[in-house]
Formats: sequence, C-alpha cells, structure tokens
Amino acid sequence: MSTLPFSTLTQALDVLFIEAYAGPPDPHATWWIDNEPDCGILGILKNVTAAQASTSVDGSGKAGSTIAANVEHLRWSMANANGALRGEPYKQNWDESWALVDADEAKWDQLRAGLRSEYESLREAIQKQQDLQGDFLLGVMALIPHAAFHLGILRQMIERVHQAQSAGI
Repeated sequence: MSTLPFSTLTQALDVLFIEAYAGPPDPHATWWIDNEPDCGILGILKNVTAAQASTSVDGSGKAGSTIAANVEHLRWSMANANGALRGEPYKQNWDESWALVDADEAKWDQLRAGLRSEYESLREAIQKQQDLQGDFLLGVMALIPHAAFHLGILRQMIERVHQAQSAGI
C-alpha cells in the first residue's frame, strides 16, 4: 500500500478552504458550492449591512440568531485553530464564540476583515505544515464541513433578512 504525500493532503485542504470562503478557484470545477462569483462565505457577506447582520432571524436576539453571530463564531473557530497551530493553548469554551450578537458598521467591517484575515492565516499555516497529525489534523479537517454548514446557514439568514426588509418587517 502506498502512502499519501502530506503535500497532497494540504493541497486538497487548501482547495476546499478556498471554495468555502472565497468561492471555487475554478468556477467550472466546484466540489460542493455554486459556481457563481463570490459564492463563498466572504463573497456572500460583501453586501450585507451591519443592520442586516445584526437582525435576529428568529426574533430571539440570542446567540446564533444573527449573521454577525455566525460570522464571529467562524472567525473565532479559525483564530482558535490558528493559535493552536502556533502552539498556543486550545480554547475549549466554544460558548465564547457566540458572545457577539450584533454589530455597528465599524464593528461589522472589522468582523468581516477579521474573518478574512483568520481564513488567510489558516491557509498559510496549513501550507507551511510539514506534518499534521492527531487532533490537529482532525481539527483542521473539521473546519471544512463546519464552514459548509455555516455557509448554508448564512445564505438562509441573508435570504430571511432580505425577505423581512422587503415585507417591511
């Protein structure tokens, strides 16, 4: 049996992270998302305003009910992975990733920039890895379906917010 070169694994992870966050590198060959421009997480957030990002889609105003909360959760999870890859202690308290519920324009811009920065840092860190095993490998791999889940949630939330605005709610 042959072994898979580690660089093959990191290249595959990179392609899937790009697809999740930036959209497919080649729109003619997507793996799991649409092939329109800006269809990844970063692209779909471009035209979302702070007011829209802070609107509770279920009216509860609780953690997880806003676009901003989901974006902060994604940013936090990648920041946590980035820290762990740099040798920092892994944060076990995922509840803190849901602390943000709403954001003003400045905070929303900062949040989107922070998400992009953590995404780019994580891609760079993965590309630099020579050997990633155990919980580190599982954790990084888990971030891909995690991003896919939140991409779907964010799309639904954005649609609900737009529908509510159109209805004057």
